[in-house]
Amino acid sequence: MTLILKTKTDVEDLATGCTFFGTGGGGDKQTGLNMLYPHIEAGKTIELIDVKKVKNNDWVACAYYSGTIAPPTPELEAIRTRFPWDAYENELAAGLETLENHMGVKFKAVVPFELGGVNTPAPIDAAVKHNIPCVDGDYAGRAVPEICQNTVCVHGFSMAPMALIDWYGDKTIVESIVNYEMGERISKSLSEAAWGRLGNVAFPVQGKDFHKAIIPDTLTKSYNVGRIIRESRESGDDPAERIVNEIGGWVLFRGEVVNRTWENREGYMWGETVIKGNGIKPGNMMKVWYKNENHITWLDDKPWITSPDIIEIIDSKSGEPITNTDIKNGDIVSVIGMKGEPIYRTPEGLKVLGPRHFGFDLNYSPIEKLV
Repeated sequence: MTLILKTKTDVEDLATGCTFFGTGGGGDKQTGLNMLYPHIEAGKTIELIDVKKVKNNDWVACAYYSGTIAPPTPELEAIRTRFPWDAYENELAAGLETLENHMGVKFKAVVPFELGGVNTPAPIDAAVKHNIPCVDGDYAGRAVPEICQNTVCVHGFSMAPMALIDWYGDKTIVESIVNYEMGERISKSLSEAAWGRLGNVAFPVQGKDFHKAIIPDTLTKSYNVGRIIRESRESGDDPAERIVNEIGGWVLFRGEVVNRTWENREGYMWGETVIKGNGIKPGNMMKVWYKNENHITWLDDKPWITSPDIIEIIDSKSGEPITNTDIKNGDIVSVIGMKGEPIYRTPEGLKVLGPRHFGFDLNYSPIEKLV
């Protein structure tokens, strides 16, 4: 079923829900909204098509941004604004055209790499600008920090050829890569060269392979979470309870953020958030480790919920999802956990998104066995 976005409220609900499933990463919601508002203001209807509409011989491409989510220092901002940002927010649309010209094909649809406040609105925006639809689905069911962690990689489909466009308009075609790690390094290196983010159009596949990898209906699911958060804010209901009751999952913890540490390294934001419990949920302290997104938790210093399951921190009162860029000491928060996608619970999925992938000597245990 096609998801239709006609109003600003529609795109706000979608962006809020995508930020929720960004699990601390995936980009700033306001930036994503600023990409979609102009289309609504111009009277356009945004259609997110059912994945079943993609035919087996259709070509589709994945459009996404890469780069750190760490806030820029004044010194960095001064460096990266020396040149005009001629391609800003047109990187992905330009990448679609560039890759089509290189491959000699026409893409029938755009696929989001993942869910997130920027990284879902951005491919939708690119699709509208390129006059093709975006699908109601993605390749992760959440946000993930590394290229190898999406479902097309788990299935072993090629990342290349790919078009890489920075916000200055510099264009790079990568004809082939030796593996996903090298593809990621090339992308991250170019994002660092541009002192920020990079537009990627990659993983060109035909429909027969697309249908093996796509996680369907995730944008509708995100839209529904965003709607629940908005309605809870309007009614005064507890947003965390409504989300888990209507979508699924568990309210893991409630309390106040008392400490956060982070560093910008290797094109990622790494850090920890410490939450002091308010007594409503068992446990005095919860610690959340993130690499862009939330991946490992400890409850009173004992390892607890981990990726690939979803760990999301929201404002307890408003329900607003809080990214790791924006979270701060004193925030009163609720932590929600949900089951990750089944593909990530397979040996191949755990290899790229389980706790050992992130360097922790921990075995993955499903969230439903821990809560």
